[in-house]
Amino acid sequence: MTYIFVIDDHQVTIDGIRAILDPKVDKITIVGTANSAGEALPKLFTSRAKVILLDLLMPDLSGVEFCRVLKRKYPEKKVIAFTGDLNPVVLYNTWMNRVDAILMKTCTKEELVDTIHTVLAGFRIMGDGVPNFYKAVQGDKIKERKLTPGEKQVLRLFIQGSSRAEVADLLTSSYNAVNHHTKNLFKKFKTNNLVSLVAMAKEEGFGE
Repeated sequence: MTYIFVIDDHQVTIDGIRAILDPKVDKITIVGTANSAGEALPKLFTSRAKVILLDLLMPDLSGVEFCRVLKRKYPEKKVIAFTGDLNPVVLYNTWMNRVDAILMKTCTKEELVDTIHTVLAGFRIMGDGVPNFYKAVQGDKIKERKLTPGEKQVLRLFIQGSSRAEVADLLTSSYNAVNHHTKNLFKKFKTNNLVSLVAMAKEEGFGE
């Protein structure tokens, strides 16, 4: 049985999801719900849920930012953005905050069930009807990075699989200098993890 937690400020959405899921057939059951991020956090601390279904438009904290919080606090849980928002910037930022899937609220029950099982298998996916948000905002996002030549050199070598020490050797630079560039890259990409940095850089075309 797969346990899920649903966060949506519209109770009718939660009730609708509960109504269409058949635990005996779909092997999925709702074990917790919340109408806001503030209500969800303490409940999730003790929740058995492996998947979080998250609305992106909420009153206290947007789902876009809450996704970042959830992935930091509960890295073992999968997060599916369940939304009706077609704003490419909202969807882009959600994806960059490491959401496991983006699913439109107009999806069928079959797509919802398939998406839940797919993210549990370790895949990141975008559902039917999700617009090509990445293409719409990619250029602006890359320009916002404003990387220095040194940062670009370090980043390209990270993408190629080099460690910090190896980057220092290849660039005949000190480890401290490479570490300084790395910290700046973390800040500009809003991450503190080298794996995430490389993944985001690849998605934005820095390795091409």
